[in-house]
Amino acid sequence: MSTYLPTLKQLQYLVALHEHGHFGRAADSCFVSQSTLSAGLRELESLLGVVLVERTRRVVRFTPLGNQVVAKAHRLLREAEELSELVQSHGAPLAGELRMSVIPTIAPFLLPR
Repeated sequence: MSTYLPTLKQLQYLVALHEHGHFGRAADSCFVSQSTLSAGLRELESLLGVVLVERTRRVVRFTPLGNQVVAKAHRLLREAEELSELVQSHGAPLAGELRMSVIPTIAPFLLPR
């Protein structure tokens, strides 16, 4: 196993850039500055030893390998989220999502404001 693994944060940055196609919008969605996002992605590329994103002044283009890494990153982030939910639900067996359906005319009388 490699001692240098990508962080979840770096994978989140990569996925955000793929979804938004723009460094500024991706940074906003991650609640970081554009330079922080860019540095995180450069660090990820350096760590992996490959170019994932071709950067030009106007266009962000993912390399074929970059697209494959994004697909894996999606799965890893989903797994990490499921792991977190599993651990949280272990201590709270009644935790989870509850969906209710209420007739609109009676809803104001039954539901809290």
